[in-house]
Amino acid sequence: MCNVFLVRCHGLFCPLLVWQVYYTGLESHPDYDIHTAQASGGGSVVCFRTGSLAFSQHIVSVTKLFKITVSFGSVNSLISMPAAMSHASIPAEVRAAREFPNDLVRLSIGIESAEDLIADLTKAMQSYTAPGPSAAAKAAAAASTSAEQ
Repeated sequence: MCNVFLVRCHGLFCPLLVWQVYYTGLESHPDYDIHTAQASGGGSVVCFRTGSLAFSQHIVSVTKLFKITVSFGSVNSLISMPAAMSHASIPAEVRAAREFPNDLVRLSIGIESAEDLIADLTKAMQSYTAPGPSAAAKAAAAASTSAEQ
């Protein structure tokens, strides 16, 4: 199921929305050869980074078909942010030293329709609005500009 999901949502994992994808079923994965020598499929877990903690949090909180959970092992599609959930007890400096990304989103693809899951992720990604400067920052910038004139 995960292979079908990945093939169909390849465009969703584009550089504009997703910074990096981790899935041993992709030929671009550094351990692809090892994985294919030991397994008959890519598995049901795929991870990706967005490059933005806020964007990743939005995706996890807005999806409707993916259930938020810490551990995987269900026929349902699941979603998590390990840095804020399963790895939250690890001190931030240890996670940083080990280069554990705070924006990592982990999916476990269940038995739901690949098209429905892709539509759910697409809607979540497209509904995100990056936070802009606060009203106070805008006012300070305006005041600075008018003071210079």
